[in-house]
Amino acid sequence: MLPVSHRLGGIPSRPGVLLDPVEMRLAWGVAPERPGDHDRTLSRRPVRLLVHAAVARSDAEQLARLLAAGCGVVLVLDDELRPDEVPTATVSGQVVAVAPWLPPLWAERPLPDLAPWRERGVAAGALLALGPLQRPEDEIAAAVDEAVRASAAFAMALPLVVPAEERHRLYDAQGGEAGDRELEDLLFHTDQVQAAARLERLASRACDAARLPQSLPGPATAGVSGEIVAATCALLLWARRMDLLDGVSSTGWQLRRAAHALLASGRQPRPLLLEDNLRVIPGFTPWVEAFARSLWAGGGPPFDEVAGRWGTC
Repeated sequence: MLPVSHRLGGIPSRPGVLLDPVEMRLAWGVAPERPGDHDRTLSRRPVRLLVHAAVARSDAEQLARLLAAGCGVVLVLDDELRPDEVPTATVSGQVVAVAPWLPPLWAERPLPDLAPWRERGVAAGALLALGPLQRPEDEIAAAVDEAVRASAAFAMALPLVVPAEERHRLYDAQGGEAGDRELEDLLFHTDQVQAAARLERLASRACDAARLPQSLPGPATAGVSGEIVAATCALLLWARRMDLLDGVSSTGWQLRRAAHALLASGRQPRPLLLEDNLRVIPGFTPWVEAFARSLWAGGGPPFDEVAGRWGTC
């Protein structure tokens, strides 16, 4: 769901738990190095990349080179970082900041104040990592309230990957010697896939109530505007939701195919809509065009039917 193809550096190493927002997994202590972590070569074409806060601070020179080359950046605010520590963007909407939120069971730090980032013209929001929650409705409502208080411009909600090893680690830390039957049921006797889908719907309703947009508004590159990336992310979000609603019979793949074609084309969607010419982009069948038009307009058929089913499940 994050429109990135590269990462500057690796996942920072520090005490406690960190979120890997690409794989939506937790990283503890020293994160393993991955191929390409030390590659300093600039791409021939501007790319969209992920940068953790500690890397942005320690490798500001390389980040400045990437921004000057027109690359877009999703900045992960998982450590202390001031807006003035980030090199100046060269393209409007080139940097988007996301602050990770983890479930209370992991007792991660609260969301930082995002107002200074927005004052500098950087779109900044929250990334809600939806893992096991003991009181789902209350804890998700509290997370969205925290995002609003932090001045988030959007809130993305994605399921956290919690494999058996991670669940055992959490239970050992939280269960105590006497054990905890409620926590055991939550971690080991619950269908994790169904629970994650339910959490996504709860988060969606809470964001709707708070009037928080739920997809990433960028980042832009020198070749692709933030408007195109935002439109693509909205299509990808609803492709995922259709897959959750309809399973193997989902037509979300059509939205996904059109979204990637739109991103690759670099064509602005608004002029194409006004000209009734969106079908010049591959994958925009009549149904996809109608869905995209109603989605981007904020309502209308056929988007309303899907949104209604998503909101009432």
